[in-house]
Amino acid sequence: MVGHSSKMDDEINQPGTLFMSLKPAFASVLKAMRGIRGLSQKKLAEVSSRTYISKLERGQCSPTLEMITALSTPLSLSPLTLVSLTIGSESGQSITSLVSRLEGELTQLAIAGVLGDLHIPFESMRPEKSNLSQPKIKHLVSTSHQAEFCFAD
Repeated sequence: MVGHSSKMDDEINQPGTLFMSLKPAFASVLKAMRGIRGLSQKKLAEVSSRTYISKLERGQCSPTLEMITALSTPLSLSPLTLVSLTIGSESGQSITSLVSRLEGELTQLAIAGVLGDLHIPFESMRPEKSNLSQPKIKHLVSTSHQAEFCFAD
């Protein structure tokens, strides 16, 4: 609807709310993931500089999507997991609610034809009842696209 905004949209668009605290949330997530994986800043800095990793962990700068993708490799996580953990950490929302919202939005985009226009395959994340007993293994093929994901200063 034109002119309609949700409470969350209003909160996101207010200066000094969501985006101001994403840098420290990402910093906390990055430090925690590096720690749980037993990686030093030096090891993680193989995808960037140690100074940059330190700035990220102190919440002094914002990573691009390209950098989030690069950091996810040594952390053995998907970039989406890093972003989800950051948003969950900042907002207090559960990962389950974030994933449900993501699935709903992607379903709406698929129905609207946007995913087809972008040549992005989509399958519902919820298994059909008749296939519950048969696990499926899918091989994911990743492609590299450049995108910038910046947190507001």
